[in-house]
Amino acid sequence: MNSLKEKRRIQIIKASMKVFGEHGFYKGTVEDIAIQAGLGKGTIYEYFSSKKEIFQQMLSYMFETYSEVAIESTLKEDTIRNKFIALLDYHWDFVTEHANVIEQTFFRFENISQEIRPHVIKVQKRIFEFIFNMVTEGVKRGEISPTINKELVSLIVLSTINGSNSKRIIFKEKDCIDSKAVIDTIFNGIGNQ
Repeated sequence: MNSLKEKRRIQIIKASMKVFGEHGFYKGTVEDIAIQAGLGKGTIYEYFSSKKEIFQQMLSYMFETYSEVAIESTLKEDTIRNKFIALLDYHWDFVTEHANVIEQTFFRFENISQEIRPHVIKVQKRIFEFIFNMVTEGVKRGEISPTINKELVSLIVLSTINGSNSKRIIFKEKDCIDSKAVIDTIFNGIGNQ
């Protein structure tokens, strides 16, 4: 696909993020997407065959972008602790920026959930593997105890990242949790030793 065609496709997808985030899948229309993108409705159909395809491609784009940028967000950090903080900060920024789309997709749109499930699983696996690799690196560097269960710690970090969505989406609280405090709690543990 040439770059102009790809840029136009992404322009449509980004417009659909705004439309579906504001109106949801059922009330958002292809015409709304065309207006948001500054294009004619017919142009939209040159790139996508239906509103459902636009929606699915939007989700796929969001998932791919999320996992790529989440990983990139940690690269400039020098310690594993700071990498986890950067990852959590990126996740929260992403959720805040796309809260409406996420809410419309995961909390209100049951019919497409089976179709997007493979994308969600793919991203979760990729992020889990990335976290597992960071934990492994942390053990090698001496930043994380060598006696920990790396898989379990990775799952705890991933669950913490995913669970933090509830405050931001369900309760609409944007700045309610300090990522450093969250990661410090994981690093320090919760026991009274």
